[in-house]
Amino acid sequence: MTQKLDVLLLKAKDLIASGELNDADGILGSLKSEYPLSQDVARLWCSLAMRTDRTADVPAYAAEIYAHVQGDFHKAHWAHVLGTASFLLLDLPAAHTHFACALDHLMALAKTGKIPPQRKQPKTQQPDENVFASGKAEKLLWTTCAELAAMGIAAFPFAGTLLGLVRNGCLLDFDKDLDIAVWMESWDACCSALEKAGWARSPMRIEYSNYRDYVHPELGITLDVCGLQDNGDHRIIGGFSLPGHAAEYQRVSVFPPFDLVQRGTECGEVWFPRQPEKILTAFYGDWRTPNPHWDTVISALNLENFTLLVRCYAYHRLVQRWLLGDLAKAWCYAHQIALKDPDDVLALRSRQWLERAITRLGREIPVWPRNQRQQRVYTRMVADLFHEGHVNFLRAARALGTHLTVCVVSDERVIENKGKLPVMKQVERAAVVAACKYVDAVMTDTPASVTKEFMQQHGFDIYTFACASEQEKLDKYKLCETLPARMIQELEYTAGISTSDLVTRILEGVGSKKADFKG
Repeated sequence: MTQKLDVLLLKAKDLIASGELNDADGILGSLKSEYPLSQDVARLWCSLAMRTDRTADVPAYAAEIYAHVQGDFHKAHWAHVLGTASFLLLDLPAAHTHFACALDHLMALAKTGKIPPQRKQPKTQQPDENVFASGKAEKLLWTTCAELAAMGIAAFPFAGTLLGLVRNGCLLDFDKDLDIAVWMESWDACCSALEKAGWARSPMRIEYSNYRDYVHPELGITLDVCGLQDNGDHRIIGGFSLPGHAAEYQRVSVFPPFDLVQRGTECGEVWFPRQPEKILTAFYGDWRTPNPHWDTVISALNLENFTLLVRCYAYHRLVQRWLLGDLAKAWCYAHQIALKDPDDVLALRSRQWLERAITRLGREIPVWPRNQRQQRVYTRMVADLFHEGHVNFLRAARALGTHLTVCVVSDERVIENKGKLPVMKQVERAAVVAACKYVDAVMTDTPASVTKEFMQQHGFDIYTFACASEQEKLDKYKLCETLPARMIQELEYTAGISTSDLVTRILEGVGSKKADFKG
């Protein structure tokens, strides 16, 4: 009997994998009647039902299985199934209750010193080539945006796609989809144009009015389209919208006003945010620091409220990861919930039990980067014959903020300013400065003048320098004369040591004998 059941279940799985859902449903329907309390049958049947518009049939069956099974692990699994089905049916209070029940079972399991066996999530067939690393995904992005722009639709890179383009100069090679945004006034026209261009709309389990998924038929790349609304109240609204539902059923993300400009690409003219940093800072806070645990739906810093909808997303993913034995990822979700709602006792207790389990297994608890806005400091220097004065200056400059970027000026610029070449070449000077513990980043090619546009482009908050003379002070203030006073910070110059002094010492010491020391 068991062998027959295993054969039929395997056949049903193969049919589902090949997209033959009706045939799989026929097999599973018969098995459900013959083995009504089999977890294996119920698990596959419920999964298929939630993919084929029969989610409403799941709760009653899942509740029957939940009542029948023994042990906290199995109870947690079926409470999660109940929560997922209720979530898709938009019965969010019920979903929250079931997810909380699943967490109670998982914590009870943890108290006994047990954890779910770690299982890898099933992976879809991956192409041999990483289309994001190869540049194909980026070309598809610009082609799509250019085609939409030619039709008068201002679609532009957004979310993780924008992050990669601005932070890395290219798409993130570990990304899974393309993200674009469009004004809601052009929403219908944009979606229609994408479908006419061959993009296939992906069915979404919850249909939002301002968010839609498409798949490219040839490359298999997913395109997420986000609708934004400028309400004219100095706020741009995005997120997930469910018209006709209460506020707790919405996910509202708020951005400061921003403008779009056109820029040329090899695929044609496209639209791009004039100040992408505004969008990225609203989303991520410190967007320059990578966070591999980030979940845009839950982690976004610009959520207007941590609504029941967002909480259900977070609970669903927390329980799912815990059931899979992925304790580190589960901890990250518990931590994110606690960041959003420090009074969520269930999340705090879950995080605590996960930490105990992770520690007991000898693993490291994940590090969640601080996403607070950084105070980024910028300075320019020659740094020839790097000495104590340079160290003192860099220490003081770093103390002005949380991040220090140093431009080591070129040999040609030194000649222009001082009339002579430095002793060390730029590449040598840059290497020494980069090795200083107070320096976070080094640049070697920047404009001579420090403008507000340059500072905003790189996210710098403060420009700092030190002056050895009144003339040098006049010259340096002239280079940043367009900056507001709040962005300029002059530091004290270290007297008694300079590169010129070192050069003099070296020249005077050439050919001399070592002094005799008595000790």
